[in-house]
Amino acid sequence: MALLLLFFVLFPFLQPTKSHSTHHHTNPPLSRLYNNSVLLDDQRVTFHWSLSNSSISLAAQSARKSNYLAIGFGEQMKNSYAYVAWTERHGKCHVRSYWISGRDASSIHHTSEDLTHVVCVSINGIISFEVTRPLVPSCTGRIECDNIIDPTKPLSVIWSMGNEWSATHLSEKNMHSAMSDQPEPVFLLSGLARKERDLGIILAIHGFFMFVSWGILFPGGILYARFLKHADGNLWFRSHQYLQYSGLAITFVAVILAGAGLGGFYFYSSHVKFGTVAILLAVSQPINAYFRPKKPETGGTGTNKRVVWEYAHVITGRVSLVFGIVGLFTGLKHFGVAHDSEIAERLTWGLVLWILISVSVALYLEFKELQRRKRERNFSEANWELGELDDDELVDLLEADELRCILILALIEVRRWICSSRQLVANDSLEQ
Repeated sequence: MALLLLFFVLFPFLQPTKSHSTHHHTNPPLSRLYNNSVLLDDQRVTFHWSLSNSSISLAAQSARKSNYLAIGFGEQMKNSYAYVAWTERHGKCHVRSYWISGRDASSIHHTSEDLTHVVCVSINGIISFEVTRPLVPSCTGRIECDNIIDPTKPLSVIWSMGNEWSATHLSEKNMHSAMSDQPEPVFLLSGLARKERDLGIILAIHGFFMFVSWGILFPGGILYARFLKHADGNLWFRSHQYLQYSGLAITFVAVILAGAGLGGFYFYSSHVKFGTVAILLAVSQPINAYFRPKKPETGGTGTNKRVVWEYAHVITGRVSLVFGIVGLFTGLKHFGVAHDSEIAERLTWGLVLWILISVSVALYLEFKELQRRKRERNFSEANWELGELDDDELVDLLEADELRCILILALIEVRRWICSSRQLVANDSLEQ
């Protein structure tokens, strides 16, 4: 009895729903397969796309009858680029590109974009269209030349439908009868929509890891190698090696995070290009360090190969650091455009302050290092005799290493005391 009652309760849900058949229609088939697709705002239009190195293939399908379907790139209809597909009375379908400068029909301007693989189909009033266009238009001086698609940034997509369209003489009756309420942020690389917050968190972690590597660890390793070579043992070398390898490891983790969040690795933006050069240079450092020429014996003269390698190693490391810092700034700029400009601006100023502090510390340490080398050179070149020091020589000694100065002055005082004692003894003997 319980099973029979359960069957009657679930029976309506097991039946096919026929009520939707009067409202939904089968979309016209697309001529090609696309890697990504999303339902736009209000789920009345499906947006498809596939990326290549220099172009994007896109398609749009409506879910209801209309005489034209428009897809626009922008936050709102004003100042957006649009692709409109419409059917004439005899059933022929057309696709054209437009620049919309306002909210009335006179503000819709036809453009001459370089569109290929243009397909337009209308079946039972359901329109679908396809176009392929370059990511960066190969033209200058025209409004459509600014219609650049950056796959690393979210693309704001809007849509509209209407009852009538024409190639010329647009009027108010050509305005839309239905449109999206808000733009849909579509992430072309990852194939996602409405994931801006999640992707923003991933990219924020990526940026933090990159700052730790290129703002702390790599500069710290360079400072250790530059200013601690006079320390006892191989402390400077171990510290330098540990910090550089740690920076590389964290950099690779950050790159993997960005690739996973964006759905792949692409080289469209300046941020990625600067970062790639910096990483390649950083990776080359431990490789060339493995093949470095043998260091000469203590006190020996370095070979030409060793000297050339040392200069190449130092220059490569510092150039890599410069590219990495530029990558940090371009990354913050990219983050601000795609997600939160206010936070990005604050972080940029914070990065500027951090770099100024770091440069000040490096300059101070460089100044102290030059002083230390000057003192050592003056001390090693000095040729003096105990008890025959004038005032200028005493000043030079006071500028030398503190411990050595104390020992030298102590020896001078001891010698003077001995000389004074001998003089007193000699005087006593003469008086006797």
